Amino acid sequence: MGKNVLSRSEDLGRTEEGGFWSRVKLNLILGLVEGASVLDVGCGSAQLAKTLLGKGYRVVAIDNDWKAVETAKKKGITAFLSDINDWETDETFDCAILSDVLEHIEDDTLAMRKIRGMLKPKGCVVVNVPSYRFLFGKHDVALKHKRRYSDDDLKAKLEASEFKVEYFRHWNLLAFPIAVFTKISRRDYPPEIVSNVTPLSKLLGKILFLDSRANHVFGISILCKARKQMLTAGFSHKTISNV
Repeated sequence: MGKNVLSRSEDLGRTEEGGFWSRVKLNLILGLVEGASVLDVGCGSAQLAKTLLGKGYRVVAIDNDWKAVETAKKKGITAFLSDINDWETDETFDCAILSDVLEHIEDDTLAMRKIRGMLKPKGCVVVNVPSYRFLFGKHDVALKHKRRYSDDDLKAKLEASEFKVEYFRHWNLLAFPIAVFTKISRRDYPPEIVSNVTPLSKLLGKILFLDSRANHVFGISILCKARKQMLTAGFSHKTISNV
């Protein structure tokens, strides 16, 4: 990571301006959004929220970074400064999105239960998280990740929060060898550097786009969509281990 201290929204904004990875992720998420109203949890640079707003969705965003909230408001988005576990609203939504957010939250199970209560009956949640626990390293610490996820762990937490998983896949196999190298060498992950090399960025963008359409089994990110279920009599609030 660089020596300059940037807010998460500024760092995301800088990466997303030319980031082929961000563009592919955006398109993958857009393909899963449904309904008319969307809650963008941890909106960051507000690129996703702005795109959804432009497509006619009613969008509400929240973030615990005041610069992210300020950025979202400048883009015409209704935004609130808060952690998801502290935020209260009377509004309900058709869809909630957590794009590389859940791994930042200390109590991710509580967050999913909180979001469930903000969804309309049969509403859905779209989640993108980093995968493969063994890859957790210096880059994750720098990004303030609490964890990376295994398939079983993420599915269990969603199901424990009364969601039914409808769509589940890995993507971004392209970055897997880079992630392994940086884990072993303890060097910084270079997405910003790669994104700024225009010819290389365009080539990798095309490769990642093809990978995102063809591969569902491997990749350093997990993308899933889950449906809100009716509470059952046996619903338990037992804490699921993050280990």
